[in-house]
Amino acid sequence: MADDRYLIWSNEHRAWWRPGGYGYTAVLLEAGRYSREKALHICRDALPTALHIGMISEIPVRESDLDEVLRNAPGGLTIT
Repeated sequence: MADDRYLIWSNEHRAWWRPGGYGYTAVLLEAGRYSREKALHICRDALPTALHIGMISEIPVRESDLDEVLRNAPGGLTIT
């Protein structure tokens, strides 16, 4: 869907990107939400870092997919 929002997980920092790309947070509710286009752009731009740390450094995660995973977990968590 065009209106899906994405979070960005940083393997390099082991945290979520904050809104506007201003730092990182381990708290899921504090993570920034990005358009698909913006999230993919950020993750593509970070690919050179992958060579430095030996793994893909930034991973786009669709919010609705993450929410479904959490909702179906024991205890039925949500992020929205």
